[in-house]
Amino acid sequence: MARQTARRISVCLGAVLVMAGQAIGQPVDIPRTTGEPFGSPLQTSVPPSDGGCLPMPDLPRRLETTSKYDQSFASKSVIDPAARQRREDQLMPVASAIRSLVVATRRNGSPDQINRTATCTIATLRHWAVIGALTEMATSDANLSRDRFTSDIAGVVMMLQARGQDLRGEVEVRTWLETLARQTMAYYDGKAGATARRNNHRYWAGIAVAEIAEILGDKDMQAWSREAFTIGACQIDEQGYLPLELARAERAYEYHLYAYSALAGLAIRLSAAGAIALPCEDRLDRLYRLVSRGEDSARDFATRTGLRQRPPSRRHLEAVAVAPPHFNDMRTTGDVKYP
Repeated sequence: MARQTARRISVCLGAVLVMAGQAIGQPVDIPRTTGEPFGSPLQTSVPPSDGGCLPMPDLPRRLETTSKYDQSFASKSVIDPAARQRREDQLMPVASAIRSLVVATRRNGSPDQINRTATCTIATLRHWAVIGALTEMATSDANLSRDRFTSDIAGVVMMLQARGQDLRGEVEVRTWLETLARQTMAYYDGKAGATARRNNHRYWAGIAVAEIAEILGDKDMQAWSREAFTIGACQIDEQGYLPLELARAERAYEYHLYAYSALAGLAIRLSAAGAIALPCEDRLDRLYRLVSRGEDSARDFATRTGLRQRPPSRRHLEAVAVAPPHFNDMRTTGDVKYP
């Protein structure tokens, strides 16, 4: 029974990782020839420690993006095409570089090939750490956008660990991850707006910080991530609605799916790391029932908002592939490994 439960958790974690790559603003397949941020191209560099490694693009130290939404609409539900293009021109090369490293790290082969791949991945991570990649976020949108990149990078480290690599001696990488996590925590605790501190952005940030907490064994980071879950889950009302996501007007259904994906993923991560019972964790069932019924869910949101809902994309609908986790079962299975 415990083995079956552990397998179910492993599958859920895999599904959450797939959804993370498919969420808003994070396309899975990103052309490698997309635009470059503010005249600062992502240079292709060979990781310094191993000449046999394939070149990987650098990540920028600084991001200065702005929102893709038309700011004249308080609901932030109407996309400004020009603003979206400017934003994508800056973010897509970053996402592409990280995606390239993820794909390379996932490659299978002989034990020697897997070890060589791991060596090259660690060299790339070390190089990004040394240049201080993604450590200067000049705008609010840049801070909000970085959370998903941080999570993807932490996911690479966790894949390496699941394959038997010991990164405890990688001081530069660990220091860099700590910097990214602490900057994230400081932003949401201080400079973030009142909405971003409590809506889906905070939950995605919670996942990134929880992953780094697990890598570093940092209890303060884990506590911060637990608070991020509590902030979100305890907002779910009796009908399953999240007030801040409901305010997204004709995108309310879409953003409830997005928020559910983040909260479910964060709950799974915290539980797998051995967190104690999470406040309001039972409310995820309400949110799941609200968003998981397809056209019936869309009609409920239309009735509640008075607005016809934009049809969610396939990648947003995939959020309901992960049912609310069974926390008590999960906490009896020990460590969870990535599939």
